[in-house]
Amino acid sequence: MTYSDGDQQGASPEVESPRNTGSSVTRGILGTFRSLRSLLLRWCLGSLLGTSFIAASSPWFVRSYAPLVIDPVRGTWVLPPDTDYRWTSEGYATSRIGPMGMPGRVSPITPPQSKQAKISLLSSGSLASSTGGNLSSRRSSPLRIALWGDSQAEGVCVADQNKLFAITERLSQGNVEVFPLARSGQDAADWLTQLPQVEEYLNIDLHLFLAVDLEDLLAANGAPVPPPSALDGSAANAAISRFLPAFVIQAARNLLTERDGSSRRSLRFRPGPVATETTSEVSSGLNGNTEEMTTVTPHHSTKPVDSFAGLLSMANSGHADQDRWNEAVLAIRKSTTKPIYILDAPVSPEIVDGRVRIRSLADADFVSMTRSASQHRVAVLSARQVFLDEAAEGRWPHGFQNGRIGSGHLNAHGNYLLAKLLLEGIANRESRPVADSVRSLRQWEPHPQRQKVSVSDQFQVQDLVGMHRVASSLFGQISPAED
Repeated sequence: MTYSDGDQQGASPEVESPRNTGSSVTRGILGTFRSLRSLLLRWCLGSLLGTSFIAASSPWFVRSYAPLVIDPVRGTWVLPPDTDYRWTSEGYATSRIGPMGMPGRVSPITPPQSKQAKISLLSSGSLASSTGGNLSSRRSSPLRIALWGDSQAEGVCVADQNKLFAITERLSQGNVEVFPLARSGQDAADWLTQLPQVEEYLNIDLHLFLAVDLEDLLAANGAPVPPPSALDGSAANAAISRFLPAFVIQAARNLLTERDGSSRRSLRFRPGPVATETTSEVSSGLNGNTEEMTTVTPHHSTKPVDSFAGLLSMANSGHADQDRWNEAVLAIRKSTTKPIYILDAPVSPEIVDGRVRIRSLADADFVSMTRSASQHRVAVLSARQVFLDEAAEGRWPHGFQNGRIGSGHLNAHGNYLLAKLLLEGIANRESRPVADSVRSLRQWEPHPQRQKVSVSDQFQVQDLVGMHRVASSLFGQISPAED
């Protein structure tokens, strides 16, 4: 029997057998599995190649992470000697770690000459030179300086030859030998704890405290600090670098911490207003114009005082601040019989939110510190005016090309300014040969690509007597130290 086309179209379709249906489902599952496997394979291969590329190129972009070791002389955690430490977030430099964890100073520590053989004998008050101005004889017994400070003095942001200690030695023409003992995050309590052992081991002649934040000096009353322990958080965190490469640690820090690298990252979205801290500052332009801002200084209230009791409270607060400084500076003075210099080098002028902010000599903490230093015969050199003058000429002492100019850590030019200020301060107070060597180097250029930096004959050095002249014009309250 034959059917027409219409009959064929109306015929019932064949029903697929269960076996054929199962086979189609299986083929679909296998196809999906093959596609997923191919996708995972490509994803893993891409991740592997990408990670390998990042690992290979990370030394160009990622800072170093190194396990810390305990130096037997200093009794504190330091970077391991004979290693390289790379820093890339501010500046771009690799520091060679030398003996006792000193960054940039790789030469072996030579035993110093005996005190009887020294050309100049040092006392707690002043230096007396027996060379009669003979620079060559002075070189045979260089002044040995211990440099204490935090990350600013440590100087891992700049190359070894542009670190503060290296520039100071170079400018002195062999008259000064500086031992960079600064460590990031340390303060006066840490410095005074290490000071006796270091002074005896290196036969130090003079101690220099680089104070970027004056609060670091107030910590002197906390000395001595407990000895280092394997349970210390900083050492435990650094120990991770034994097992993980630097780029993995950096990626984890970026994911889990805020921009400061230490506080835990908080949720970006949360209900309610976000509390903001009100900081107080007085912003001044480089041309001397002062801009009033809502400010609350650390130790003085800006609320109106409408009673004698309120005035008395503010006066007592000022006396309490001076007492704190007297105690801190006295602790520093009692730590050694050798000369002590405080090199005041705040991050000022500083560019914040497009404005130039300046810390002046009228800063309450600075004035209190200077008074206490004068009383306890601790020399003070301040770079505030020097930094301001240089910034006004477009030569900012802080900041780098891959960061923010006018803020952050000292650059090579900033280190040069501090080295010059230090040497002239010591020369004016202590010994003529060092002064002669400084005057013979009125020009020195740490940045070949920049215009040469000239230092005039009126280069401002603020030792105890010079500080008196500046502060007296402002307050008329600070008496010069007796020489």
